[in-house]
Amino acid sequence: MTSNPCSACKVLKSVCTGECVFAPYFPSTEPEKFDRVHKIFGAENVYKILSNETFSPLQREHAVKALSYEAEARIRDPVTGYYGMSLAYEKILNNLKEQIISAKNEIVATMGPDKVPEYSDTPMPDDFFMTQNQQMGDNHGADEASTSATPPASSGGANDTQQTP
Repeated sequence: MTSNPCSACKVLKSVCTGECVFAPYFPSTEPEKFDRVHKIFGAENVYKILSNETFSPLQREHAVKALSYEAEARIRDPVTGYYGMSLAYEKILNNLKEQIISAKNEIVATMGPDKVPEYSDTPMPDDFFMTQNQQMGDNHGADEASTSATPPASSGGANDTQQTP
């Protein structure tokens, strides 16, 4: 038995052994992480994923992060969950694309078409393709990201009413 049972074993009121499949992914220091996942997906389903021998430890870690993120999104918005967040961010992205097109058209109208910069002309930083863990440190996980399940409030501009296709 380990001295500190994992958060899954605490919630399930079971003995945490050295072979506990939950322990590497749900440490006792983060009890809310397992609570969210257990509430939405159930401990048995999470156990099936983590005990699947065909998954590598890295795949299991990614699965736990995805489950944690989806569980948080489902708790905040039970109807659409992550999909609703995705739609909201897609709307923001489309609004930004429209603003870029508008700015380009304004540059063309005032300065001429040869003065409009192309995206390919934009230099890319050398560290652009670094992985997220390298940029944010190895301790960063989905549960440490923003706890907001909705995008930030818009500025109330004219493009806020545009609907995505």
